[in-house]
Amino acid sequence: MDSIKEFNLWLEINGRMSEKRHNSANRFEQMFKKTSSYISQKIPHAYSDAFKDFLSTAFFHSQSFLQTSKHFHEKKNDILRRAQILRSDITKINDLRNLPIRQLNFLAEQEISKALIISSVQGGMSGTSSKLAMFCDLPALLLVNLKTVQEIAMCYGYDVSIPLEMECCLKVLQGALLPSPVKYERWHTLMTDTLKHEDEDVFAIWDSEFNGEDVYQTLFLQFSKLFIIHSLKNRLIGGVPVVGIAVGAKWNENLTKNVLEYAKAFYQYRLLSKRLKKEPTV
Repeated sequence: MDSIKEFNLWLEINGRMSEKRHNSANRFEQMFKKTSSYISQKIPHAYSDAFKDFLSTAFFHSQSFLQTSKHFHEKKNDILRRAQILRSDITKINDLRNLPIRQLNFLAEQEISKALIISSVQGGMSGTSSKLAMFCDLPALLLVNLKTVQEIAMCYGYDVSIPLEMECCLKVLQGALLPSPVKYERWHTLMTDTLKHEDEDVFAIWDSEFNGEDVYQTLFLQFSKLFIIHSLKNRLIGGVPVVGIAVGAKWNENLTKNVLEYAKAFYQYRLLSKRLKKEPTV
C-alpha cells in the first residue's frame, strides 16, 4: 500500500513541477523581471560579479555557522529521537530513508510549521518600521529558511553535515528563492544532475546559482516589501503600526512557505526517485 502511495506522490510532484515549469510569468512577475533586468544592466560588471560572489560566500559561511551551533546538534538529535519512536533501529540520519514517506512527511511538516511561526513573528517585527528590525529583516529571513531547509533535508534522511549534502542544501535554497518559473527550471536541472551522478561526484562541476539577473528580481521584491512597510509606519491603531506589522508578517510567512514547499518537494522527489529508480520526466 505504501509503495503505491509513494508512486502516486512521485507522479503528482512530477506533474506539478512540470506544470509550473512551463507556466508563463504573470504581468506582475513580468514587471519585476523587466525592472530588475534594467537595474542589473546599470550595475558595472565588476560590482555585479563581486556582489554575487559575496552572496554565495555569505550563504556558505552562514550554513557553516549554523552547523557549528549547539542548536543544530540538538535539532539533529531531536529528529533522530522522534524517528526512533517510529522505528527503533534508526541510529543515524541516513537511516531515516528506510521509513515510509508518510512518516518522513510528518517529521518535515513539524519543522515547517515551526519555521512559519518564526518567520511570521520576524516579519511582524520588521513591520514595526524599527530601523534595526528592517535592517536585519533579509538576513534573518534567509537564516530562518536556510536552517529549516537543513532540517527538512535531515527529516528525509540526508545528513547536511556531509559536504556534498551541504552544497545540495544551499542550491535547493538558492533555487527556491528565484522567481517563477525560473525556480522550477533550476529545480529540474538540480534534480536531473542529482539523480544522474553517483553521490561522490554529483556536485563536482556545479556552479553558483547566483550567476544570472534573476537574483536581482528577488532582492528587488524584498526591498519593495521594506518600502511598503516604511510607507505604512504612520498608519497607527492605538499607537501601533498594525497594518505594517500585518504586511510584514504575511509577506515573510508566504515567502517561507513557498521556499519550504519547494525544498520539501525536492527531497521527497529525490528520495522517491531513488526508491523507484526513476529519472525526472519533465
